[in-house]
Amino acid sequence: MKYTMQDFAKKHMLTLGKHCVYGVFEGYCVHIKYTPIGNPRCLIAVVTHVGEKKKQLEKYLTAKKGELGISNSGVVSIGLMVCPRFTGEVFSAAENILQKLTAHLKKNGFAGADVCPYCGAPLDGQGILSTDSDIPFYTHGRCFESALAAARRKDEEERRKPDRKVLGALGGLLAALFGGVVYLLTCAWWGFGALGSAVGAFASLWLYKKFGGKNTAFAVSFCGAAAFLVSVCALFLGAYYQAYTAQGGWAEAFAFFVNGGKQTVLCWLNAAMIVVFTALGCVYNAFSYARVRRTNEDRTRRL
Repeated sequence: MKYTMQDFAKKHMLTLGKHCVYGVFEGYCVHIKYTPIGNPRCLIAVVTHVGEKKKQLEKYLTAKKGELGISNSGVVSIGLMVCPRFTGEVFSAAENILQKLTAHLKKNGFAGADVCPYCGAPLDGQGILSTDSDIPFYTHGRCFESALAAARRKDEEERRKPDRKVLGALGGLLAALFGGVVYLLTCAWWGFGALGSAVGAFASLWLYKKFGGKNTAFAVSFCGAAAFLVSVCALFLGAYYQAYTAQGGWAEAFAFFVNGGKQTVLCWLNAAMIVVFTALGCVYNAFSYARVRRTNEDRTRRL
């Protein structure tokens, strides 16, 4: 029987939240976020005062990546975060990872839940439950207020950054055109090119942001529209290429869509998959936009 998030929470007396579980595990505040379609799909955080031991902890995580079964890791001001490798039993893997991490932290003198992760001083039963980056843990009230002020300053700096929409749109369009090229190449090789629309849809927002545009509703809409229109143009260019190789032209290319037979099936299959793949890319980009809409202040709060 599958070991679920609910089973894990019940076994270790942890609290269930929205797509997450958190609480004190082996003396440390821990948080596991799990979203099947998220990126990353699973993120494990262990809260501890890092201080001057940051590099030591980073070296350990890098050296033990295979043994721990993690694909990525990082050390931040309030502790460490790791991503488990993809596995069917997510919470069995998470439990195993947490047991190894907490054992290492204890062995090397890293403070647990009874110490403030910000300043490293004991809480002495006076800690408050708060969050930083949506990770719950106990801290001093004064340390929380300082972290909240820092989050607000960071949000203000982000708001002041210019939104270079024109350059961003250029980047999004270039990514969509790259997807169109992938479409034409795969269509020429296999007769099925719609995977190129997925490349364009997923890459367009990424390049939009790389070119200086902010992740906004406009960005998501523009990138989705660009990827779709370029893919539709590539669909007809692919049909024209097939007709050209058969000594035909545009009339024969359009005839592929209505004449029946294998070529018509491929044309309409590509058309349907363009819609599906572009929609998937837009949904993914929309979720990305929804995440960035939440500010650092939203993620730093008193519980």
